[in-house]
Amino acid sequence: MSARSYRPPLRSLIAFEAAARLSSFNAAAQELHLTPSAISHQIAAVEHLLGVALFARVGRGVELTPLGRRYHERVQRILATLEEAGREVANASAPDVVTIHTPPSIASKWLLPLLPAFMKERPGIEVRLNAETGRAGFSWDVIDLAILYTDTPVPDGHATPLLDEVVQPLCNPRVLTDRPIRSPADVLDHTLIHTNYNLFTWKHWFAAHGLAGYSRHRGIQIDPSHVAIEAAAKEFGIVLESDVLAHDEIASGRLVAPLRQTAVRRGTYVLAWSSRPLGRSARLFRDWLLAAARQRQSTPAISSRRPARSTRSGRRA
Repeated sequence: MSARSYRPPLRSLIAFEAAARLSSFNAAAQELHLTPSAISHQIAAVEHLLGVALFARVGRGVELTPLGRRYHERVQRILATLEEAGREVANASAPDVVTIHTPPSIASKWLLPLLPAFMKERPGIEVRLNAETGRAGFSWDVIDLAILYTDTPVPDGHATPLLDEVVQPLCNPRVLTDRPIRSPADVLDHTLIHTNYNLFTWKHWFAAHGLAGYSRHRGIQIDPSHVAIEAAAKEFGIVLESDVLAHDEIASGRLVAPLRQTAVRRGTYVLAWSSRPLGRSARLFRDWLLAAARQRQSTPAISSRRPARSTRSGRRA
């Protein structure tokens, strides 16, 4: 003759735990998408199996009996163990994923060109990139790392400097052929490319150099920054932009800095992460990004070369 089993069905334990935690059959029913009657039947089955009362009626609600409280503590630990076991198995079968949030222009101009090297070095780690504008999509519940500008608070997290930013006028060298730029005032002879979300604008730049006439100058609006940089490289005009974002265009000679002496250090991009412990893959990717940033800034691409003189006269997204 087999020994009597005191193990109720899992669905009954789940119903009991919810009702005990919420002190309400109705609330448990709403949480589990069942009817109050179904919750009552599940708990009655557990009480019948154990031969004890687990709840006592108190007004319109219920509360655990002393035996019910003891049983609830054990059931909570058992369900937590099941949850943890399931998560471990699911994570073991899932790809090793690191998710990073970054502004669109940093994603396009700095991070994306780096990723192939990381993927080759760490083929077992899948990097997912969230490059939504501003703080959209930013939540430590769904991301591991974030690249943020220094004016962006880092709630419930840690941050370390990643990239220092220098802002200055940049243009394709061919636009200087007929109208060279030798002083800040010469910039007014050219079309200016404006970006809507940059914290340091042409207005600030002209004010810093005491130049009048800017308010009457007409230019073109192009957003975000990485598109404005490409427009400058294609000879649309002069852009006031970051050497971090325009690094490749400067290194290739598609953009030059005709007024390098006016360069302004405006801020820093930081690499941030949650206050909760980072997983191994996220730590590896964080450390790799920091090393890549150090290497990039140790080899600046700033060019101030100008074409031969013509014979004719003459925020952060």
